[in-house]
Amino acid sequence: MSLARARDINALPFLQQIKEMLLLQLLTGFGPGNYHKYLLWQKNMSWQQKMGYWHDQQYYRFLNKINPLSYRVIARNKVMSKALLKFYNIPDAEFLGYLSATGGCNADCASLRSAEDLTALLMKRTDLDKICFKPVDGSGGEGFCAVEIDRSNGLMFKELGKQTTVSIANFLSRTLMIDRGCDYIIEKYLQQHPALADFNPSSLNTLRIWVGKTTDGKPKIIAVYLRVGRSGKLIDNKMAGGFGVSIDINSFKTVMLLPPDNNEHCYEHHPDSGENLIDRQLPFRQEVITLAEKVISILPNTRFVGLDIALTPQEPVIIEFNLAPTATGVTKMNASHQQLLGWLEK
Repeated sequence: MSLARARDINALPFLQQIKEMLLLQLLTGFGPGNYHKYLLWQKNMSWQQKMGYWHDQQYYRFLNKINPLSYRVIARNKVMSKALLKFYNIPDAEFLGYLSATGGCNADCASLRSAEDLTALLMKRTDLDKICFKPVDGSGGEGFCAVEIDRSNGLMFKELGKQTTVSIANFLSRTLMIDRGCDYIIEKYLQQHPALADFNPSSLNTLRIWVGKTTDGKPKIIAVYLRVGRSGKLIDNKMAGGFGVSIDINSFKTVMLLPPDNNEHCYEHHPDSGENLIDRQLPFRQEVITLAEKVISILPNTRFVGLDIALTPQEPVIIEFNLAPTATGVTKMNASHQQLLGWLEK
């Protein structure tokens, strides 16, 4: 990897990379694999910054100290997290129901355990044209599914990005597999702001914001970047090929794109559409900051959170919050863990 990277005009020579890897391993326990994962081969990155990156064990020791493990389940379970947001009247996607074969219910507390129950709900909600399903336990977009509701001949579903329609019964049994113990939150599908749809229209492109809390309880925005999906994909995370775009928190403009993986070069245009993604103004700066600060203020025994925020045409809304955001998020923020998070340990 270092030999290949050394040919890049923005990379250090091969032997210099090897020297730095050895020093970091000896001084901080930061291994050679992490050296590439965090893009430390860059010429313009200072040695002081490189010394501030944490390996996974150090990062999770930090999380266990700042966010006790017993409270982190709040974020992972979508029923609990959605209930908490609802209690504090924090805007998020409209909750339609909890789909479970053993005890599901809709927002009006009527049964939501079967295709018949879901059909009854959708017959009442004629305003809905798209809905989405999220596994109750999970993160990173795993298991996410969105459908368009076809009302032309009864009620049928068409998964977004696909051409065929299926019955609701087949969708629940074959795609969601609710008869095998898989439970889902059902939400109204969000329409995103045109400024974000321009980046990639098929995916819901979201802001990832890191927020901290000082020892006296004051919220502090640490960093923010935009996650952009690939053409035809519904989600914007790395598992689906998505990538990050750094954002200047003061101007709220896009600054720099990061590669989909850490072995590719940076670029200025969307790799599929060619859309220019640099120096683009995003809306709702102050509303986003206010929302982010409010969320961390209501989370119990929590001093650090990663927020996924969507921008609708009307306002920013919370998609989910994560009390153990991935450590590699710092690669989109052009700073080390120590620079971004070290103050929380003091």
